[in-house]
Amino acid sequence: MRIDEFDLFTFSYFCIPFEQIAAFLQQQWGNNEKYRLKQTPFKFDLFDKSPQKGGAHFEKAYFFVPKHHRDKCIMVSNYADGLTSWVYRITEALRGKAYSFCLAKDKQADTMNAFCCIERGQNLRTVYTMKDPKWTFYSQGAEQFFEEAHLYQQKLIRKRMDKRILIAYCARLGLDITDDLFWKSEQSILVERVAW
Repeated sequence: MRIDEFDLFTFSYFCIPFEQIAAFLQQQWGNNEKYRLKQTPFKFDLFDKSPQKGGAHFEKAYFFVPKHHRDKCIMVSNYADGLTSWVYRITEALRGKAYSFCLAKDKQADTMNAFCCIERGQNLRTVYTMKDPKWTFYSQGAEQFFEEAHLYQQKLIRKRMDKRILIAYCARLGLDITDDLFWKSEQSILVERVAW
């Protein structure tokens, strides 16, 4: 599967129609000389093995509708945090909900597997395991319907939230992220900052 090519992969799933998000993007950045909006199919071209940590480079993000999931809107960015600041902003403005995911390969030096649920600009739920330098587990907010909370009691902290668990959570949300066709887009917009 394509996402296995990356050491770290982040994306967000909006429970908001693509058309509403596209209109919001146009309103926010369509006439702003610091940003460029371009209709182009989604490509895995924003980073090589993992997205960079934020602040020192221009933001880029694809918003797209997966080919076989026409009711979904997905965002993939070039920031390691998945540009969650944009997710908060969009869900607040459009009064909607989104789920953000961070999937990492096992046995990375610094690794994190996480998801969060954001609704109307507010964080409802965050769960993650992180190694920096020791393993840490964190859970905050109301448990979501797709979670298997008993997994969070495992003795090995790194096993409480890993890529396999996150893929299963995505499947319960109707996101078959292991299918390469999921990443083929019918409708897609690339938003990129071009100037400070």
